[in-house]
Amino acid sequence: MRLLHGFLGLIGGLFVGALGAVTYPGPLDMPIVGLLIATVLVGSGAWFLLAWRKKTAWAGYVLGIVVATFWLLTSPPSTDTVMSAYRWTSDVWLIAGPAAALLPRLFVHDHKRVR
Repeated sequence: MRLLHGFLGLIGGLFVGALGAVTYPGPLDMPIVGLLIATVLVGSGAWFLLAWRKKTAWAGYVLGIVVATFWLLTSPPSTDTVMSAYRWTSDVWLIAGPAAALLPRLFVHDHKRVR
């Protein structure tokens, strides 16, 4: 069952990572807004999986985010590109994307039930 959770987390991470890579340049030439939207999108998925207590799904999700982010920003498919018009936002997203998937682990704690 854990393997299935990890695989589903990986598929979800690839999807959300691709969505974040498309979202981060921002709407109407507003890169800060785009970075914020993409970070919240990636972080909320990680938060959900951790609060759901599916750590293997979260690990697969993080792996999917990292793979999708780095693959789409460093070697996009054929002649397509997902780079921003501002080079600095692409550099920030390479770090912020995976960090947004990892940081919720610091805030979501497993509380054991005491009987």
